Amino acid sequence: MLDGCSLPRNQPDPVDAEKARATFSQALGGMNEAGVTLVGAWVDAPAHKAFLVIDADGADQIEAALAPIIDIGCVETRPVSDATDVLKRITES
Repeated sequence: MLDGCSLPRNQPDPVDAEKARATFSQALGGMNEAGVTLVGAWVDAPAHKAFLVIDADGADQIEAALAPIIDIGCVETRPVSDATDVLKRITES
C-alpha cells in the first residue's frame, strides 16, 4: 500500500499533482525493469492511498520498483503467500 502519510494533514498538499502523476507513471512503467509484475492497482484518491499487488521474488525488487514513488509518500509492504501452499505446508509438518 502506498500512503500519503508523510504529508501534513493540516496543511495544503505540498506535492505537485503533475509531478505526482509523472512519478507514478514512471514507477508503474518501470516495473518490468525492476523484475516485478504489477498484478493490479487500485486507488482511494480522497485518502491519498494506492493499493498495488506486485509479484516479485524478493523485497529488494519491490523496493527498486517503487523507488520513484517513495519521495512523495510512505510505502507499506505486506508480503503474502498462496493460502493453499501455506495450508499444505502446515498440515504436512
